[in-house]
Amino acid sequence: MSGDCARPGIYEYPFGVSVRQVLADCGAEFTQAVQASGASGTCIDETEFDRRIAFEDLATAGALMVFDESRDMFEVARSFVQFFAHESCGFCTPCRVGTTLLRKLMDKLAAGLGSPDDLAQIVDLNHLLQAASHCGLGHTACNPVLDTMKRFRPAYERRLVTLEFAPAFDLDGALARARAMTGRDDPGAHFGVPA
Repeated sequence: MSGDCARPGIYEYPFGVSVRQVLADCGAEFTQAVQASGASGTCIDETEFDRRIAFEDLATAGALMVFDESRDMFEVARSFVQFFAHESCGFCTPCRVGTTLLRKLMDKLAAGLGSPDDLAQIVDLNHLLQAASHCGLGHTACNPVLDTMKRFRPAYERRLVTLEFAPAFDLDGALARARAMTGRDDPGAHFGVPA
């Protein structure tokens, strides 16, 4: 047990114990989420705390991370995504590039530049990573994002500035230095502005 609980540490339980019982025993209060089996595992919310730790219900390698109501579950998922992008060995292109694209999409959302199209791209990226990655890291890299998008959707929607597509790159802004160097600032020197 780790995270937002009064008594983190190692606990021993028989299979079949409920997550709620484990949370009570470790002194977790105001818990909004539990991440089972580390970053690539399953994130559950308070409606699922009666699930049982067992192969047929909530399979876990034994690690549970507790997140209380003070945590922004988008930022939790973003941290896990940064971890996966850093830990990718680079052997296969789908994982090497896919985890980087996933990190960039999450950074775009964090910067307040996201759109629903970005959320759809994450789902598409997950299909690619699961189908083409060589190992489990790529197969599970999207898990924390998909789980938190499903269970904590408002944390993502708060970051959507528009319901339309929003590019991640500001071409007109990138041309500002060229305009300054040439001393040109007329409408023809701006991208997307009629001359």
